[in-house]
Order: sequence, then structure tokens, then C-alpha cells
Amino acid sequence: MKPMKLVNLVLIVSSLLSIPGFKGYAVFQPEKVTEIPRAELDVLMTIYRETNGDSWIENRNWLKTNTPSSWYGVSVVNGHVTELSLSFNNLSGPLPAEIAQLSYLRQLYLFNNNLMGPIPGQIGQLELLTKLNLAKNNLSGPIPESIGLLTRLDELILSNNQLEGPIPACFEKLLSLKGLSLSNNQLSGFVPEGILLLKKLIYLSFANNQLTGPIPPGLQHLSKLRWLNLSHNQFTGPIPEELCRMAELTRINISHNRLNGPIPEVLSSLSKLSYLNISNNELTGNIPESVKKLKNLRGLIVYNNKLGIEQTGNF
Repeated sequence: MKPMKLVNLVLIVSSLLSIPGFKGYAVFQPEKVTEIPRAELDVLMTIYRETNGDSWIENRNWLKTNTPSSWYGVSVVNGHVTELSLSFNNLSGPLPAEIAQLSYLRQLYLFNNNLMGPIPGQIGQLELLTKLNLAKNNLSGPIPESIGLLTRLDELILSNNQLEGPIPACFEKLLSLKGLSLSNNQLSGFVPEGILLLKKLIYLSFANNQLTGPIPPGLQHLSKLRWLNLSHNQFTGPIPEELCRMAELTRINISHNRLNGPIPEVLSSLSKLSYLNISNNELTGNIPESVKKLKNLRGLIVYNNKLGIEQTGNF
């Protein structure tokens, strides 16, 4: 081969190798990542490896570029990972405990994946976290007490998993919570009194668990609550009249429990109520006319009780 042609060939090959993503060319070099600390980079690499990143639905740029802010679902602010959003992405395996080392993380969205095993107790180290959504996975075991350390949380969604055991008392420390859903798990026991301290709550769902005891009358202290769903549990006793003091309520679902006694007429004071489902209980008496006539009520579902006149209606 003539020297000139050899030079041209070298130039062509060099040009190809300089193209990111060119087959056989490894762009990602951990030692050259300067955008975030090496400790945070190591965590991201661990998450990718232990949740089968090669099989994710979307793994754009992961372990391919030296700028983690370009990796799908990763947000970087001021040199630190602040958000990880990998929902609906076919993550599988355990949730790595190392995630707790992303100490600047503020939002963690991993819902609708195939994560399994326990929620690692180390998650309580994410003290800056404001939103945590691990719904629709296969997580099991108890809710770790360390969740109570996440005092900046305003949204906690752990629904649609296989979590079991009681609702931890540590929830009383989550005073910034506006949204809390633990529905569709296997949680048992009474609703802890600490829940009644979460006065910023706007929606609360414990539906589809195995919770027992009475509906706490102290729910009245949750004065900002708009949505309440305690359906499909084993709550007993009467519908507490104190619910009528929760003036912001628009939806109540306490169906499929073991509630008894009459429907409190004082529910008619809930002027913003648009939906009330009290079906599949052991309620007695009649439906108060004043409740039927609530001006914003569009759905009143009462069947499968022991009422004098039962009906399902849209009003």
C-alpha cells in the first residue's frame, strides 16, 4: 500500500472512532466524568447493573456518555443528581441500597416496574427527598421505620406492592405530606394515631389492605383533606360523625368494610362532597334526605347494606 493511501485510511478510521456511539468505540469513561461526584456516578452504575439496565425499555445514553445529565431519567443540578425518573421502564430486581448515597436527591420516581424485595432501610438517608413514588412494583416486607426520617416528603406513594405489617408509627414525623397512598398492599393493624398529625394532607388512601379497628374520629383534624379512600379493609364500628367537620372533602370511599349503625345525617354539612361510596357494609336505617340533596353530590353508592331503602344513584 502506498504511503499516501495508508495515511488516508488512518484518517478515515480516526474520524469514525471519534463518532459517539460508533460500534466498538467506548465513549463512557468513568474517570473522565466531572459533572457529578464519583460516588454518585458509582451509584448510578450500580442501579443500572442491579436492575438489569440492558433490558430497560429506555436506557438512552446510560453508560455511553460522560455526562450523566444526558442519561434518560437523570436530572443534575449544581453538580449533583437531584432527580431519578425511571417509571414504566422495566427495571427488575431489588432496589439497591446504594441509592441512599444520592444524598442530593429530591425526587425519586420508580413506579410501574418489576422491582422486588424489601424497601431498603437506607432510604431514610435521602433527607432532601420531597417525592417518593415506588407504586406498582413487587416490593415486599414491612415499610421501614427509616421512612420517618424523610421529613421533607410532600408525596409518598407505595401503593400496588406486597408490603405487609403495620403502618409504621414513624409516619407522624412526615408533617409536610400532602399526598399519601399505601393502597393495594397487605398492611394490617390499626391506623396509627400519628397519621392524624399530618395536617397538610390533601389525599389519603389506605384502600385494599387488611386494616382493622374503627375509623379514627380524629381524622377531623385533617382539615385540608379532599380525597379519603379506606375501602376494602376490615374497619368496624360506626361512620364517625366527626367526618362532617372535614369541610374540604369531595370524595369519600369507605366501602367493603364492616361498618355498622346509621348513616350520620351530619354528613349533609359536607357541601363540597361529590362522591360518597358506603356500599358493602352493615349499615342500618335509611339514607338521610339531607345527604341525598347535597348540591354537589353526583355519586351516592349504598348497596349491600342493611338499609331500609337501598339504591345506587347519580344525583
